[in-house]
Amino acid sequence: MEDTAKQAAATLLQVYADIDLLALELCSDRLPFAPTAEARKELMRQIGEEVIHFSLQERTLERLGRPFLPVIDLSRREEIKAWFSGLGWYEFLAGLQLGIEGIGIAVVERVSEQAGPLVRESLRIPIADELRQSSFGVQEWQALISRSTPVEREDLRRRILGIFEQVYLLAEKSLPVPFEECWNSLGLTKEDLWETVRGRTRGILAKVGFDPGLPASFVA
Repeated sequence: MEDTAKQAAATLLQVYADIDLLALELCSDRLPFAPTAEARKELMRQIGEEVIHFSLQERTLERLGRPFLPVIDLSRREEIKAWFSGLGWYEFLAGLQLGIEGIGIAVVERVSEQAGPLVRESLRIPIADELRQSSFGVQEWQALISRSTPVEREDLRRRILGIFEQVYLLAEKSLPVPFEECWNSLGLTKEDLWETVRGRTRGILAKVGFDPGLPASFVA
């Protein structure tokens, strides 16, 4: 892999490592308030997985000559954590397990396909685990809408789209990274990745049981 692509992959890996660290923090913050024993068990399992993900990526960054440093600064991190802490259980799952882990991982998958073997291997386990994590959120949302009226279901659909929108807006202002430049260095385009994100968003909604749709920012 040429040096420009290698550096682009390292930059993106640093972002993913910090997001995994943030996910660990969010799960830890929510753990005392999980509504059921099953929910607590799931959050503890995800915390363990995120520790492994971050450790893999931290070691890979060292090998790439890019020691880990947080990408999200402290004030933005506190803003994100405060926003998540104010969410109800299902909204929390929509933001973390469906939005970040379910939809966001689609971009990581595309980057992994284009990155060199070292970066690809560091992402193999996180990709598999985060797909599993998102399945828990899907199951919880499926149970919620199964006991909802048609009017309530439409309100839930609006709420989940609103959560996806807010997660995107928080990420946009919290990640000062030249994403498009990095993607281009790996042979990817912004529009290719947006199509991937849109497809994954529709798929997540369909799995939950909603008609497909997109947040406003995903259409622009």
